[in-house]
Amino acid sequence: MTSTFSPVRALMVSLLVSVDAGRSLRRIQERVRGAQLQDAKQLLTNAGRQSFQHVTQGKIHQPLDHFHPQDRRTFPQRFFVNEAFCRGPDGPVFLYIGGEGPIFEFDVLAGHHVDMAREHGALLLALEHRFYGDSINPDGLKTENLENLSSKQALVLLPL
Repeated sequence: MTSTFSPVRALMVSLLVSVDAGRSLRRIQERVRGAQLQDAKQLLTNAGRQSFQHVTQGKIHQPLDHFHPQDRRTFPQRFFVNEAFCRGPDGPVFLYIGGEGPIFEFDVLAGHHVDMAREHGALLLALEHRFYGDSINPDGLKTENLENLSSKQALVLLPL
């Protein structure tokens, strides 16, 4: 008996493969991020712990919707600051904006942007992307609460 491969079966198989591929990609991404973290920790351990002394972590309460001032809802957005290379109040400020995941202390301690901050005497900031890591909308991540998860909203910052 021969079986035919119907379009419905093909769709089901492709959906299963894509879901599994998505999980696999997330696992790979987590492993790469973990390896980067370990490399940065090793680099910093070899260089001494003094680099950590210049890093602070904080949260700023950002408006949930920057474009409707009558909406007073906010969410806590996490950031790290590295002052190790800062040459003073008139020096440059480099802003590292996190991607689709949490930021970590090493985001202001290792990488090309850190090398550039060292070279230019810059204050280095890492800002966690809204609705990722610890910077999550207090109403949750349900679909109806994601209307303010947009690049337009993410690129507007409160003046400090």
